[in-house]
Amino acid sequence: MSTLRIPFLATVLLAALCSCATTELTNTWKDPQYRGGPVKKIMVVGISNQVSARRTFEDAFAEILKTNGVEAVPSHTAVPEDGQMAEDKLRAAVEQSGADGVLITRMVERQTETTVTPAAAMAPPIGARRSYYGYYSGAWIGYYEPATVQHYNYIVAETTLFVAANPQPVWSGTTRTMDSKDIRAATGGFAKPVIGALKKAGLI
Repeated sequence: MSTLRIPFLATVLLAALCSCATTELTNTWKDPQYRGGPVKKIMVVGISNQVSARRTFEDAFAEILKTNGVEAVPSHTAVPEDGQMAEDKLRAAVEQSGADGVLITRMVERQTETTVTPAAAMAPPIGARRSYYGYYSGAWIGYYEPATVQHYNYIVAETTLFVAANPQPVWSGTTRTMDSKDIRAATGGFAKPVIGALKKAGLI
């Protein structure tokens, strides 16, 4: 078996790729020299020190791959230990599982966006003050509403596909997803554009 170089197996939080919101695929790359066909079975690897986050993400992504006609196995089922896997253990797990592809996802950045809705106030029409209901209805037009400030957190992640017989990555994509605590629900929205791009590239 050829050397499988995986530069992303470091201790990096996957930190909840998480949200029910739509994931945006911001960038993709495919090795122009790759001439192999689509992979038949993928080992899904999530990079995280949070054991439950890693396992939930890997399970959910593997399930979605299967619904798209691609065999998949979560890495934690082959190497159940926590933290970074040793290279020989990961290599052995890939070979023993029969996977010909390895899909690795890591978080690379957390971004925050802030939106501000300015305060606005209008004086009630003078004519509306002739009766209490006139004043009341006019007040709905002219009441003061304070400015609202909303913060949105996003997770930027990188997903890379290796073909087991090739030491170099064959595809990589960058995604941007609204942060949330529901990893399983988020993975559904996250996986959709990634799988779509892999299909378009002829890799699955």
